[in-house]
Amino acid sequence: QKMIFRLMAEQTDEDEHKNWCDNEMSKTNASKTDKEEKIEELDLKLDEAKAQVEVLTTAIEEANDAVTKLTAFMEEATEVRKIGKAENKAAIKDARDAQDAIAQAIAVLEQHYKESGAIDKEALEFMQQQGSAPVQLSDKPSTWDSSYTGVADPKQQPEGIITVLEKVSSDFSQMEADT
Repeated sequence: QKMIFRLMAEQTDEDEHKNWCDNEMSKTNASKTDKEEKIEELDLKLDEAKAQVEVLTTAIEEANDAVTKLTAFMEEATEVRKIGKAENKAAIKDARDAQDAIAQAIAVLEQHYKESGAIDKEALEFMQQQGSAPVQLSDKPSTWDSSYTGVADPKQQPEGIITVLEKVSSDFSQMEADT
């Protein structure tokens, strides 16, 4: 009888142990399945992250190429601006020099016309007024040795030399202002 109780106790222990083992196996299998699902999910996230890294790496490389091109363009544009600035500076200097030369030429011509009588020395008016008879030149070359007779009005439009020089001076002044 003792043996029967002992065997029954062992059978009960064995059943309890088997139930515990089955229960633990069930928990382990559930945990294993859960962990495998999480691993798959994390592997998918990892693959997505790797793909995103590749996309971003490509975008960074493209942006770096664009920056390099833009920097080269900016350097080229800066060089062009420097050359243009130097050219503009030279053009302004030339325009100022030309204006000075024209002013001197006008002064010399006005002095000449004043001395020749083509321009009144006091009022700077012309000897020949519009409506007056034109100057008659002799056909004989011997009279050409005489003093200046004022064939053309130096300020008459458009062929008067002073008028032409004043217009050129005005053009140079405009060019200087525009440059």
